[in-house]
Amino acid sequence: MPSLRYAEADARAVRDLLLDESLGTFEDGDVTLLLGNQATWSDVKATLRDAALDADPADVLLVYFAGHALVPEWMTDSDAYLVTADLDATELRAQPDRGLRLTFLKRDVFGVFEGTSFLILDCCQAGRYQDADMRHNEVMQTYRPRVDRHSALLACRAGAAARESDDLRHGQLTYHVLDALRGAAADGDGRVSFARMADFVATKGLHPAPGQLLQNWGDSVPLTQPPVSRHARRRQVAPDDAPASIIPCRNPLDDFTGSIRQLLDRFFRSGGQALASEPDAPIERIRHALAADSVAVVDFFGPEPRIASSTARFRYQELRALLERSARYADPSQSSSLGHLVSEEDGRRVLFVPLKRDGQRVTSLAVVDPPLDMGEPLAVMLQAMWAVAVLADPVEAELGVLTALRIAFGRLPVDLYHHAASLHRRLMESLTMVFQPVIQLDARPPGIGVYSYEALARQHENDLGAPFRALRMCQAWGDRFVIERDSILAAKAIRAYAEADGATAWEGTRPVSINVAVRALLNDGYIAEVRAALADAALNPRLVTLEISEQDPIEPRDDEIWPQEPLVFFHRRLTELTATLDVTFAVDDFGVGYSSLARLAELPLTQIKVDRAILFHPMAIEELKLVMEVARYASNRGHSHSPRPVIVEGVDGQSPVGLHDLYGLGIQHVQGYISGEISSRTLRPLDQSLRERIAALVRGENDQYRASAA
Repeated sequence: MPSLRYAEADARAVRDLLLDESLGTFEDGDVTLLLGNQATWSDVKATLRDAALDADPADVLLVYFAGHALVPEWMTDSDAYLVTADLDATELRAQPDRGLRLTFLKRDVFGVFEGTSFLILDCCQAGRYQDADMRHNEVMQTYRPRVDRHSALLACRAGAAARESDDLRHGQLTYHVLDALRGAAADGDGRVSFARMADFVATKGLHPAPGQLLQNWGDSVPLTQPPVSRHARRRQVAPDDAPASIIPCRNPLDDFTGSIRQLLDRFFRSGGQALASEPDAPIERIRHALAADSVAVVDFFGPEPRIASSTARFRYQELRALLERSARYADPSQSSSLGHLVSEEDGRRVLFVPLKRDGQRVTSLAVVDPPLDMGEPLAVMLQAMWAVAVLADPVEAELGVLTALRIAFGRLPVDLYHHAASLHRRLMESLTMVFQPVIQLDARPPGIGVYSYEALARQHENDLGAPFRALRMCQAWGDRFVIERDSILAAKAIRAYAEADGATAWEGTRPVSINVAVRALLNDGYIAEVRAALADAALNPRLVTLEISEQDPIEPRDDEIWPQEPLVFFHRRLTELTATLDVTFAVDDFGVGYSSLARLAELPLTQIKVDRAILFHPMAIEELKLVMEVARYASNRGHSHSPRPVIVEGVDGQSPVGLHDLYGLGIQHVQGYISGEISSRTLRPLDQSLRERIAALVRGENDQYRASAA
């Protein structure tokens, strides 16, 4: 390998800048510099491993490396060695861990570091870091929960070479990193974050181009900041020069994070299919996950407790006294606690967690000698584990347990939060998009046809109902989960619809509507996902309608201030999106939730969706007349060429308001099982017999059809 002229100088310069009295944010004793013969793979690994294991969530770790990288000929996975002073390439084939591997950094340093971490690699093959260790799927599952707090700046892509410059007297990447940290990449307050530094470097036209692995936390941690002396900053915090410390507010669940992860892993990823198929699988799984002596389901009703089911080692007679003593506390209405622990002098303990109540009967889970003592968090987890169907969808089930903790305790430690985010993304990506036709009504069969489609998420293509639990869990987690859900499903819907449309026999593409939350429409990241999906699928944006969910209020969060009244502010947002994204908007499910008359009247909508529930209201006809008046308002005043289409959802043979009544009101579009069509991944025209039947219903000839439907 050729000698590097500036690598050691680069490392010194980065160290000096981070410790600079006026700019740096690191303390003298917290920075380790290893140069030349000191930079052995064993010393580097030991130093980084100690830093990773001793950290807490408030810590920041920055690793900088300048030097060579080596990819041995025998190496088949995406990995590389950072060349240290004592690296012996001839040993690596037989002893691959006798060196500093990228997988070690990713898995054993950043993968276990609890705080915010950064990596700068100014070396050849740096881009291999992005894919390092991808073949270890189980390991990556444990790495992902913390990946949102890790960012990397890589001098070049995999297979490319980094460069030094005699003119700059630095490595090319490092020269611009130093320039950025000195203030060239500072924000309005003079602070330079890792993300701003990386963006600055990306604009310098380096060849080869550097790579980035940037995550959310990169913007919140300053590496350098305005030139105020460190001593002055300390005086601002402690004016009397008295000893002072700052301790972040602690989440009470922080003490149980490791136990919670272990319990989840043992419950959802241990035991195998055979165990889960047994009749008493839930209590066996709970016993195994807790490593408890035994578990039983106990009914507290009548003179003495009754055992509904139990694991093999549960002995009723030996535990009878504890069970009877627990009976007085079994009723949840008698205590604010989510469970209780009963113990004897000999050390035998039984944890009781109520599962359900039916009148005076209370069913509880009894766990004998549980090794974990977590209090209410354990009770919440056991209740949720009992409720979830593990085999139906393990990812949804595990997210359900974490959601129960979120609801019970308000927030989770960062590690568990990111684990939940990873599960949520996997759950959304596993869903399938199907399409339900919207039918154009007419009194003549030739006028009956498919007007448009609505994209719907399903766990399986042939499911008749939506996966409501999976779709609504994100509401307990806040905007990030809601926006991610809608972004993933919108992209899936657009791409799947374009593919299905390309496979149809008819001419012309029908419009398609996609559900969206209010908070997603306010997020530029969601808009970017929709724009990218439309471009990727080559689908005309004007054929896409985003249906605003009836489940969301249009109002700012408690920590937000909107410059106008909510509907005015949201109206302007939709108008802006119509101009830039070229899609249209509709109100979904008018008549339920937050889908009010004010939304119909004040938002720039191209169509109105009416919920099935209105059809069963005593004044359904009068309400539908009002909706039609709102739909015609703009056209009646010459502001539009035609009324906005009104689509009535959920119409079937049992609806009190039939197609004849709807058509008489001027409603020409319906959606539901009246078409005889279930949602499908394919698009197809209506057959002749179906068009004739619907036309007969529109004409009022519906007695025979209602009888057959009943």
